[in-house]
Amino acid sequence: MNSREFQLAEAVRQACLAAAIEAAERAGIAGLCAEGRFEAALDAIRALRIEHVRLPSEAVDMSSRSMRRG
Repeated sequence: MNSREFQLAEAVRQACLAAAIEAAERAGIAGLCAEGRFEAALDAIRALRIEHVRLPSEAVDMSSRSMRRG
């Protein structure tokens, strides 16, 4: 695995974790039991749009572009 592939895999993993944690927290606030929170986390991972996952360097590039437009 080259460096770029590793970075992309890590970005996907981080996006999955972030989606799962956020969904589980929302489900907990909504009063779901542990199993419901777990299912919500899995659903969030399944719904994650991989095409929106960016490498950290690409995210910096995109944010600097949007700042220049404003």
